[in-house]
Amino acid sequence: MKRSIIYSIFLVMTLGITSCMEEYCNYDRKPRPGEKPPVLFQYEYYNYAWGFRHHGFLIDEYGHVKGFDQPKEWTAPDSLGMITEAGLLNNLAQCDTVCTTVEREDLDYYFRKIEDVRDGKIADYGLLMADAGTGTFSAWSWNEKSGKYENIFLISNGDLNRVNTNQDVNPMVEWLKTIGKSTNRFWWFDGK
Repeated sequence: MKRSIIYSIFLVMTLGITSCMEEYCNYDRKPRPGEKPPVLFQYEYYNYAWGFRHHGFLIDEYGHVKGFDQPKEWTAPDSLGMITEAGLLNNLAQCDTVCTTVEREDLDYYFRKIEDVRDGKIADYGLLMADAGTGTFSAWSWNEKSGKYENIFLISNGDLNRVNTNQDVNPMVEWLKTIGKSTNRFWWFDGK
């Protein structure tokens, strides 16, 4: 009898310890290789002149282009451009409209390019305008070393002008600008 009680306690403890491991309980879950982050691409416009403005859009893993305007609880990446999954999901929750949906083939094509542009050199063209604000396109990718999502800079335009010089960035940016023009959350200076 005593032996069966000890055996039962041991069995319950063993099941309790192993029953909620990472792969089963989604605790500190890491994305699988090739798995899309909750947000793939982002456009953000900031302007601090003549009052604060912050608007833009996020493209989620399903291709929904979700707009935001003056979000109250926005989670910014840290100084290294990293953000947790909870931070990305919080930003998605700040979106107040679905502007459009992009074609799945296009989304998958440009998603596959994100890793290629990650290590592109950034060219800084300095200050082009004053008080116009800055629009920035970026992408998100899992960073295994930090255990967070990494913001991959593509291009900024307006007061601050910088460009990721990887050859795949320009077609990606042109695609994103086309999407942006279909929203009411987009500003871009084309130099005209």
